[in-house]
Amino acid sequence: MKSGYTNLSITEELSKLIQDYNFSLEAFKKNIFVEVFNIALKKFEKHINNHSSLELFKSIRCFDPKYIQAETTRQNIYLYSKILEFKNPSNDLLNEWSVYCNLQNDFLEDQEMNLDSYWKDLSRSLPVLSKIALIYIWLPVSGVDVERSFSAYKSILSDRRHSLSEESIAMLNFLYFNANTCS
Repeated sequence: MKSGYTNLSITEELSKLIQDYNFSLEAFKKNIFVEVFNIALKKFEKHINNHSSLELFKSIRCFDPKYIQAETTRQNIYLYSKILEFKNPSNDLLNEWSVYCNLQNDFLEDQEMNLDSYWKDLSRSLPVLSKIALIYIWLPVSGVDVERSFSAYKSILSDRRHSLSEESIAMLNFLYFNANTCS
């Protein structure tokens, strides 16, 4: 991640701003940008490391066969107990998990993998596990949509609009969230 500031490409717009404010381009690259990058990186790491979905996200990696095959220590189903179905797995699920962990797949190191196709292909031989995988690989682990809705509510219920009726709030809410789909 830290290599992000070593390959800094300066756009024309940024170059003009640097000149307009009489900054040295080299000083900008070496000092200002690196400092801003480090501050943003710390903020990002703090957010990610404390995110409520982090453990679930880590558990979902088990549905990537490259991840499972990389180390045998990763093949313990109980390591992924954030996945509801893995907390108390059925015998069928345990049997399918064993088969899945012992599949001999040859993956190229840099090869992109379509997990959706992979699990759909396994749905006949591993029906229980593939059904679970096909749910979790598409699970949004981010709260972006929720955060976006709170931003919308904040603008709908601003300090200037503190006496709106429930019906007006409902209408504004509808308009706000459907404005882009009407155009």
